[in-house]
Amino acid sequence: MNWILILLSSIISAILYRAGGMDKGDITEPKWIPKWLRQSWVRDWLCPAALLFAVCFFWAPYHWLSWVMLLLFYGLSGGALSTYWDELFGYDNFWFHGFMCGLAGIPLIWFGIPWQLLVIRVVVCTIGMGLWSKIIDKDYVEEMGRGVFFIL
Repeated sequence: MNWILILLSSIISAILYRAGGMDKGDITEPKWIPKWLRQSWVRDWLCPAALLFAVCFFWAPYHWLSWVMLLLFYGLSGGALSTYWDELFGYDNFWFHGFMCGLAGIPLIWFGIPWQLLVIRVVVCTIGMGLWSKIIDKDYVEEMGRGVFFIL
């Protein structure tokens, strides 16, 4: 059941990550993603929601502080997804983008997620998003892959 939930969340995140990065004016490819989903807020705020769904399924919140940590995680994740750090590096730095997406999970330690999982998440997001973006040259495959790494 756990793998099915992770797979489902990964697919949802991949689609949302791609939809949020699509050209708003070109609705030719793919036609099944409506124009209203082609907004950057879709990536920034719905991908973290897909991850929160999986997290809450595995570790049900039991205390009000847990909900505060989840909201903090949600905000940090949305902020991390909203930039590729052009202003800092002068170009889209997907390695640092992945690092910050992984690091956004720090509040989950107080939620009860072991810190070792956070370290693994940071490594997977950093290397996964950076390397994936370096070797893949199709924009839709690249963006969908980064959406999957965000969940993993």
